[in-house]
Amino acid sequence: MKNLKTLMAALVVTTGLIFTSCDDNDNEMDGQGSVRVEATDAAVDAQNISGVYLSVEEVQVIANGEVKNTITFDQPEEFNLMAYQNGQTKLLGEATVDAGTYDEIRLMLTSNAQAWVEFTDNTTQEIKVPSGSSSGYKIMGDFEVLANGMSEVVLDVDLRKALVKKGNGEFNLRPTARLVSKAEAGSIQGNVDMSDYSDADKVVVYAYLKGTYDDSEAGEPADGSSRFEGSINSAVATSTGNFTLAFMPEGEYEIVVAEYDEETLSNETNFEAATKVQVEIGGELMSVFNVEARTTLNLLIDIF
Repeated sequence: MKNLKTLMAALVVTTGLIFTSCDDNDNEMDGQGSVRVEATDAAVDAQNISGVYLSVEEVQVIANGEVKNTITFDQPEEFNLMAYQNGQTKLLGEATVDAGTYDEIRLMLTSNAQAWVEFTDNTTQEIKVPSGSSSGYKIMGDFEVLANGMSEVVLDVDLRKALVKKGNGEFNLRPTARLVSKAEAGSIQGNVDMSDYSDADKVVVYAYLKGTYDDSEAGEPADGSSRFEGSINSAVATSTGNFTLAFMPEGEYEIVVAEYDEETLSNETNFEAATKVQVEIGGELMSVFNVEARTTLNLLIDIF
């Protein structure tokens, strides 16, 4: 059990990224603009799952419960969410909408095959999506569209929290996904010194808003929920220790690092331990650091 680990960090401002363009005038909220919708994921905990698929017939752009426009497809768009991690996204399309504030995106799922899990042995199992046939899969979050502008939003499903297996063996897709405006998000990239975690088969980095983590988060989750339920984002470190926490809303964060063991015969992933780490920036130790829009925070996780 490691008692203290430190993140040594350098803040790098990412330049040249333009997420939203608009006319700089008094009429920017009059007229129409465009919204570009993408989807992304963080890794699931289960070792034996090779894919999590959605079949989407339509994407709805919603304000105050009213559908303002839709993105449609000639045939249902079927894609594996697990193929879009570490900042990669699946483009779902663009729609023209009235300038204004929006608060929801809905994925309208195919009625006969909404979602399913594919296992490493090539078998599949249906995923239950509550109200998926009627009102679709709902992703809540505010974003703004300016006249003559393009607003890019990302649907971060984060299957680690959204996809849960209940005691009866049924998979559910919970409405825990977050809607992020690219223009208001930053990212964290880093490397874990894997020699510090030589006993672990998997190392996961969790990002929490300041003051929201409690040791109880590492406890056994209730049926239908997940461990580290309050985390904003998570990433599995690669064998060389690299990780990416993409599309992070602006704010003050703290980091928790967890270790897992994987049992090959049973295809199970077992939680072992978790540690809240400190951050070193410019030679100063701190437990909380700031993420700003359009910036990338580079972190090195090591025993201090």
